[in-house]
Amino acid sequence: MNWKNIGSLLVNTIAISVLFFLILAGSSTVSHNSVIGPYLALGFLIIVAYLFGVLARELGFPSLTGNLLAGILFGPSVLGLISHNDIRSLEFINTIALSFIALSAGGELKLKNLRENARAIAGIILSHISLLFGGILIVMVPLLSFSGIQGISGTKVSWMAAFMLAIVAIANSPASTIAVINEYKAKGPFTDVALGVTMVKDVVVLLLFAVSMGIIRGIVGTTPLSLSFLLHTFGDIFLSIGAGLAYGGLMILFYRFVAKEITVFIVIAAFLANELAHFAGLEQMLMCMIAGFVVQNFSRQGPLMIEGIEKSHLPIYVIFFSIAGAGLDFSYLGSVYILVTLFVILRAGLIFGSTLLGAKFTGASPAIRKYAWTGFLTNAGLTLSIAILVEKAFPDWGQPLKAIIISVIAINQIIGPVLFKIGLVKSGEVKT
Repeated sequence: MNWKNIGSLLVNTIAISVLFFLILAGSSTVSHNSVIGPYLALGFLIIVAYLFGVLARELGFPSLTGNLLAGILFGPSVLGLISHNDIRSLEFINTIALSFIALSAGGELKLKNLRENARAIAGIILSHISLLFGGILIVMVPLLSFSGIQGISGTKVSWMAAFMLAIVAIANSPASTIAVINEYKAKGPFTDVALGVTMVKDVVVLLLFAVSMGIIRGIVGTTPLSLSFLLHTFGDIFLSIGAGLAYGGLMILFYRFVAKEITVFIVIAAFLANELAHFAGLEQMLMCMIAGFVVQNFSRQGPLMIEGIEKSHLPIYVIFFSIAGAGLDFSYLGSVYILVTLFVILRAGLIFGSTLLGAKFTGASPAIRKYAWTGFLTNAGLTLSIAILVEKAFPDWGQPLKAIIISVIAINQIIGPVLFKIGLVKSGEVKT
């Protein structure tokens, strides 16, 4: 550990932060409400998040942990140098970054590796779904019933809220998983299983959420559960898969017949994918994952795509995780910290046990049995989307549930990448 480098990084961060504060405090032409304000904030956030990322590496943590902490520290929850308005203005940049990360995640999934580890991946996923879902329901229903949280009262509401928390418990963060894997250049069966389980579970969670929302709407009487409702819900998912296949085909044509400015193209491709998903009402992450998967496995242009990703992933990750950190709101944590703490501990324990059971049952390697669980703690993008959709559909109990879910995301996003890095190192698949 180089303490001289650490000291230099801290001094530079403080100096840049003071300068940014003085600009905001003393300028009459640049403010948080001006057009240029959010982009000035973004520039500042990129610099300090990068420095925090380097600092995290010096201290033995993943860079994304530093990026997240920079966002939290300088965001509205702590110092407030980045405002809520800035975050809202920069939201579209974050969604483009998410498209990029999803393309990257799909590109890292290779059919050969999936086939070789199919038993372990399937076993762990099935074990997660059954044990996590059942375990969370059994424990959280009585906890929610007696928690005294305003809006969540009565047996029926407690069951519905616990149902959603069970789905949240299964979900992971592909963005965090792929960022840690890329940073440490991890390769091997352990890495393939962790990535495969995370990617496939995202699709499973989407399906579970769609069915659960239909059942809950039927229970509360807002929208009767019907065949047409299920067809519409699943239709969106299958349309997203189809759009991903088509988009992947178009990317292959570009790589095959143009193959210039690869780094620029992958960023533009992420932007266009985001616009298409928004315009057509598609599942953005799923569509981009499928597109990346198609390019990697059904063409010879996979290495070209990965080359473009590797050249541009550092600034993308810095932007994505720093804005994500700034967007985490800890103001809810004070009122629900006991329930949130119990949920985080329970979820971690169930992930450990179900991963061990699934890996052991399918004859996975000792490394996967012991350490694969570390790759399944983070949960962010899809989980937050679930919280927002539930809040919109059922505001009475959805609002306090969203507060619980955001607090869970905040904790897991900080501890998850650190534990996953440890798991990758222990598995022997990180080159030191």
